[in-house]
Amino acid sequence: MFLFFINHLNVSSKCVLCVDDDPETLTARRLLLEAQGYFVRTASSGQQALALVNGQVDIVLLDYLMPGMKGDELAHRLRAQFPAITLIGISAVHPLPREFLEKIDFHVNKGEAPEQLLRCISQSVSHAGPQASSASRRTVLCVEDDEQQLKLRKMLFESAGYNVIPARSGATALNAFRSSTVDAVVMDYWLSGENGTAIAEQIKHLSPRTPIVMFSGYSSLPGEGALIDAWLRKASIQPEDLLQEVKRLIELRSSGPTTQP
Repeated sequence: MFLFFINHLNVSSKCVLCVDDDPETLTARRLLLEAQGYFVRTASSGQQALALVNGQVDIVLLDYLMPGMKGDELAHRLRAQFPAITLIGISAVHPLPREFLEKIDFHVNKGEAPEQLLRCISQSVSHAGPQASSASRRTVLCVEDDEQQLKLRKMLFESAGYNVIPARSGATALNAFRSSTVDAVVMDYWLSGENGTAIAEQIKHLSPRTPIVMFSGYSSLPGEGALIDAWLRKASIQPEDLLQEVKRLIELRSSGPTTQP
C-alpha cells in the first residue's frame, strides 16, 4: 500500500496521458494513477500521444527512449502546441540532454518509488490550481547557513506576500523541496562547506524548470551556468531587485519553457 495521498477534490478532473512503449509499464502506471483519482489515457508511441492530446489532457508522463519519435521530439512538439500542459519525463538515461530537460517540468528516474512520481504530479496540480496565479500562494525555498541572513530573507519574501520555507543546510533544503510545492529557490553558493551548485543540481534533476537564484561573490562560475537561472552578487544586491528577479523567473516558468536569462 502506498503511503501517499492527494486531495481528490483537486485531481477529480485531471487527465494524465502516460506515454511508454512498454505495455506492462503503461498498465502499472494507469492502475497507480487511477487509484489516486486521476483519469488516465495511455499511448505506446509519440505519434499516438500527439493524436490523443486534444486539449483535454492536463499532464503527460513521457519516456525518453522510445522507438520512432523519442521523448525529446515529443516534448518539443507538445510544448509548441500546448504550452500550458505539464510534461513529466521518466527515464533511466543519465544525463538527459539539456534540450529535453528545458521542455519538461519535472523528471523522475525509472525505478524510483511510485511516491516520487505521485509527488511530482501532485505538485503540478497545485501549480495549476485556481489559486496558483496569486502571488500570496507562491512559495520560495530560502537556503542560507547564516541564521541572521536567513531571517532577513524570510522577512523580505513574507512582506511581499510569499510563503517561505527556510533551510540552513543542503540536506534540509532537499528534504523540503521533495515534500513541498516550491515555485523558486533562493540560495547561497557556500553552505557551511557545501557547494551550493551541488544542491542546485539535485533540485534541477527533480524539477528542471524550477528557477534557482544563487548568491555569490562572482557573476557566475565556469560550467555552472546551466544549473542556475540567475546569479546575484551577495554584497550588492538590493532587496527590491531580489524580489523583482524572483517574480520574473516565476512568471517566466508559468508562461512557458524556462530559458536562461
